[in-house]
Amino acid sequence: MQASKPYLRLAKLIPQLPELQMVQVFDFNEKKTDVNLASDLITGAWTGLYEQAVICSNDSDLEGALAAVKAHHPNLHIGIVAPIPGESHRHISEDLTKYADWRKILSLVHIASSQLPEVILNSDIQKPMAWR
Repeated sequence: MQASKPYLRLAKLIPQLPELQMVQVFDFNEKKTDVNLASDLITGAWTGLYEQAVICSNDSDLEGALAAVKAHHPNLHIGIVAPIPGESHRHISEDLTKYADWRKILSLVHIASSQLPEVILNSDIQKPMAWR
């Protein structure tokens, strides 16, 4: 994850500060994750490394890699697992599901129940306070 500090225009002016038109913000961008995942997916298919790939993403940038794998290795199975909040109107990207053999939405309940306990017994390892 890379952080930058670009200057961006305000979408709506602040009445108390009419002269303020731009602000500097922190912008956190994930870099190379989708490219690395796509490369691993394609490489693994061509080298026979897997029979089934489980993609934990909802990033439609992966569509090309999924299409290539399915076009040239139709016997390989692809599953899509996407963490989407339960009350969200969002869904798993159709760009991805059209190449998937199966799909699963992970709710916040799934994610919460998959975490380790707050304190690992017989150790000094604890869940960070911000995660509790």
